[in-house]
Amino acid sequence: MSALKIHLKQCSKSAMELTNDKLKVITDRPIEKGGEGKGILGGKYLLTGIGGCYSSNLFAAAQSRNIKIKGLALDITATVSEDIPKRFSKVDIAVSYQSCSDEQVFDKLITIAEKDCIAINTMKNGLIFNINKQ
Repeated sequence: MSALKIHLKQCSKSAMELTNDKLKVITDRPIEKGGEGKGILGGKYLLTGIGGCYSSNLFAAAQSRNIKIKGLALDITATVSEDIPKRFSKVDIAVSYQSCSDEQVFDKLITIAEKDCIAINTMKNGLIFNINKQ
């Protein structure tokens, strides 16, 4: 079984930072919610991860079929539940593009990308979640 691992460290009173060789990513609460506004909310990073994973799989499916896509855009909307604990109860992804060399196959690529996306599969099927003090 393979694994992905990240390390976050505190970089201010309310922000966490992920650093790798090429970039830094900061997550923080907005000022109006007690944060410092140094980064975006973790929930938005979750949606970014879903969109990034999905688009990566869509590009891979297109490339394996020699299909060229330009101007791909995803509009991702998550509905926050009314009940407690708060969670995303629904995620909608609207896919658009400027051009595709085989528009008849594009709908098939959308389905392939969804089925191959680890992030979407995790959200749909759930996971075991452990939080432990080290």
